[in-house]
Amino acid sequence: MQFLNTNRLSFSVFLLMLIMSALLYADAPDIIPTDFDMEGVARDTMSKDSLIMLIPGIFIGVVLLTNLFVSISPQKFSMPNSKHAIDIILFGIGGMLCFLHFALLMNGGDFVFFTRYFSYGMAVFSVVVGNVFGKTERNFIIGLRLPWTIDSEANWKATHRFAGRLMVGMGALLFISNSIVANMWVTIAMTVAPVLLAVPYSYAYYANHEEKTQAAE
Repeated sequence: MQFLNTNRLSFSVFLLMLIMSALLYADAPDIIPTDFDMEGVARDTMSKDSLIMLIPGIFIGVVLLTNLFVSISPQKFSMPNSKHAIDIILFGIGGMLCFLHFALLMNGGDFVFFTRYFSYGMAVFSVVVGNVFGKTERNFIIGLRLPWTIDSEANWKATHRFAGRLMVGMGALLFISNSIVANMWVTIAMTVAPVLLAVPYSYAYYANHEEKTQAAE
């Protein structure tokens, strides 16, 4: 019961996926395009009977494995004060996968349709996860596990707060731009940018606040 309570948001979105599967099954085509190149040409397909439970299965696997890895982490990295933040992060991943689930089942070979709903999912992920990214403690499972963040709790907090703010901003911009024109390149750029920018930020924080102190010691 404690496990279900700790992961209540995660399991609520898993239940939503199951409901979506039941509601969309009849309308989904028997053979569904599941992979596109960047020009919108379908490269692979899957039967709806195989696809209908794929995304829910992946998500519940992520939830279970995340909780398992947290439970067996060394005490220093077990995140005792981040349980709610982890649940929200998993909820954000689940929200993204809900949109992906819908995009896969109902795209009918329409790459623009797939891109639009996939991008909405990435926007939801960025905004939801970004809001709690800076509230996680150091760990080896979730977050930006860089040499400087793993070495320093202060660096971890500063870097993840910086990345979290960027994620929220980029997610909001992606939601707006995607409502006007769906573009996979824009989605990829806005999703990856916070991570790419956080790496030099983490090193700069280390160089400005920690390197000289460590050298003196």
